[in-house]
Amino acid sequence: MSLYRSLHGYFAYGIFLPAFSFGIAFAGEADNWRENHPDWLWCDDFESSDTSLSHRYQDVSASGLSIVKHDAFDGTQCLQQHYIQGQVDAGWIIRGSDSFPDHLFMRWYHRFESGFQGYPPKMARVRYRNRTTWISTFQVHCWTETDGVVALDVAASNSTQANSAGWLSIARSNFTFAQPGNIGRWTCFEMEVLLNTPGKTDGLYRLWADDTLLAERTNVDLRGNTSEKLNEAVLDCYWNGGSPKAQNRYYDNFVISTKKIGRYVTSGIIQRNGEKPATKNQKARGASIRILRHGPSRFVDFIVTSPPANVGLFLYDLNGKKIHTISEQSSTTGTRRISWDGAMSGRDFHPGSEYIVVVTVNWKATYKAFFIF
Repeated sequence: MSLYRSLHGYFAYGIFLPAFSFGIAFAGEADNWRENHPDWLWCDDFESSDTSLSHRYQDVSASGLSIVKHDAFDGTQCLQQHYIQGQVDAGWIIRGSDSFPDHLFMRWYHRFESGFQGYPPKMARVRYRNRTTWISTFQVHCWTETDGVVALDVAASNSTQANSAGWLSIARSNFTFAQPGNIGRWTCFEMEVLLNTPGKTDGLYRLWADDTLLAERTNVDLRGNTSEKLNEAVLDCYWNGGSPKAQNRYYDNFVISTKKIGRYVTSGIIQRNGEKPATKNQKARGASIRILRHGPSRFVDFIVTSPPANVGLFLYDLNGKKIHTISEQSSTTGTRRISWDGAMSGRDFHPGSEYIVVVTVNWKATYKAFFIF
């Protein structure tokens, strides 16, 4: 028979409670990233005790840009750009390498604080920059237009497809910060850039937000007939018109890779010894979660009440590795029942195996529960 229990005894049958009698922690995304993600070239969740950006980035402007111990997407620290009123020049970090491949992915999490006003054009870019002249002959920019729309805008002076000013046609997306729901929340952005074979038009670039493809251009000439390489990935906060007031924006979980990266479902620390256990109705970040078991069978019902949101239910092992997505769906305000029959992508539970269920609201972990199946 399957029973819920802690390491020192069983929970009440039929009630799904978070564990509180053991002290494990999920690994953060950057922990052991080289071993866990051999296709990754760089990962920074800004959790290091060394908060000097110049120690791990080749070019840094700290004009209001710093690592802070609040408002993080995951963990306790993130990168904050603090604007003062009227500020134009702002911070940036550049991760540079002459060994970047011709096909590169760059992902970052971004958030404007609640009440943020205006749209700073600069956000991120991937480019080639000559180390002697410091001139860039091609750059793929993820920028915000004056109306709040996020777009890919590409400068490519050697391209056969560029206009007289050296720019390709802009690729506007349907994602806009003019939508109030996109202010005050973390958004996962990812760019893909494939350089063309010199002299051909077989390059491409793409942009995703929260794993939804927003914009793409294929059959592109980015570098003309040259052999110039990608060598910089940049997070950039420059504001052409100046900030209308003192305010903040944030970055976190910055990854550069040779393959698509995708969203990171955050975890966190499970309740430790001595902490008060949660009740069976766990409320967090505007969501109420109730999880019921149907007798000794594998069928479980998740009763979820939340505001309009993307709600995800994910199964993890005790090493913090996600092994199954139970459900992930957007929903309107209200209560809904999500039933799960225990099926797990061709795998099966083994008697006595220990698992963690993580519930996320808008991709942020709100509830973690330990059980033995």
